[in-house]
Amino acid sequence: MSKVVIKKCCEYELDDVKDKIKESFDYLGGIEKLISPNARVFIKCNCVGPFDKDSGITTHPIIAKAVLQLVKERTKNIIIGDNPATRDIVFTLKKNGLYDIINEENVAIVNGKKTTKIYNSTAKIYNEFEVSEEMVDADVFINLPKLKTHSLAYMTCAEKNFFGLIFGLNKAAWHVKASNPLEFGEAINDLYGAVLETFKNKNIINICDGILGLEGEGPSTGGLKKKANVIITSLDAVSLDRVACELVKLDNNKCFITNLANERNYGNGDINKIELLGDKLDEFKDVAFLAPKDSLSIVGLKILKIKPLRNLLLEHPKIDHNLCIRCGECAKICPPHTMKIEKGKFPKLNSTKCIRCWCCAEVCPQNAICKTNRPILGKIFFK
Repeated sequence: MSKVVIKKCCEYELDDVKDKIKESFDYLGGIEKLISPNARVFIKCNCVGPFDKDSGITTHPIIAKAVLQLVKERTKNIIIGDNPATRDIVFTLKKNGLYDIINEENVAIVNGKKTTKIYNSTAKIYNEFEVSEEMVDADVFINLPKLKTHSLAYMTCAEKNFFGLIFGLNKAAWHVKASNPLEFGEAINDLYGAVLETFKNKNIINICDGILGLEGEGPSTGGLKKKANVIITSLDAVSLDRVACELVKLDNNKCFITNLANERNYGNGDINKIELLGDKLDEFKDVAFLAPKDSLSIVGLKILKIKPLRNLLLEHPKIDHNLCIRCGECAKICPPHTMKIEKGKFPKLNSTKCIRCWCCAEVCPQNAICKTNRPILGKIFFK
């Protein structure tokens, strides 16, 4: 049975957070077992964009500081960071509140521009991925996801956070390649399988920051801040995601990325075969996250593999001119280039060519992009 450690933690107080994470390491064999002396360690934050540390969108600086201080007890050979989609990493880290923490702890920031290829010999669709070299050239990979809902993926947590290994706007190209949600889920799993092969006989440690997360139309400014008061830790990203789904009362049938991973045996997605350690799920009985609007089960997602049906059945992005600041981030990220903007004007979307990846909403700094109502035919069809 895979092990998942649940620790109740209600505030971002450094000593408390550090104690909870250390206790979690102890449940998994201890930090001495997990990180060898002088090991090369990469710490992967969730820095989707330049959002405030208290927004619930990005890895909180106190989580990062606690992890850094614990890891430094074993090694000083540490690199930390992420690959934001549209902004420079240093600019993003400063906005996230992480930059000062990293300087205080005197560790290096990742250079994501230098890439290498990793491979998945058991891939279902994609067996090759170009990723940031410094992120995979490590002895230990520490993954720091946020506990959030996601308009495309339903929930984004540990496994989805590995998508950040792909540099900058290269992520947008993957949304074009895997242009429907189910195929995107397969692509995420092909990538995760490549990560597992790359780190075979090495340690991957997943530590989910769920003290403050997002519900509703996450994973960015469209979501609503929601406290789950939890830190979840596991060596199995799939098991962590399954437990996170259970803890916040989301529908596991709609967590298609986790379910696909379980089918491939990339991890354990069966809640009955996961050993829960630390605090009990019953201690979080009052925690429940609002799901993304009009989310679908795998049956519905299979139907959407037929491209012409998407315009008939699905909602599309809508721009709120009262909130939009015409920064152009949405047009910059748009994978199929269907969102356009002219200088001084509001963005315009060609909805018939939109692939519904919701990247535009993810990078919007103003929460100016929301979903239209689902077409009547879609409401009837998916009822």
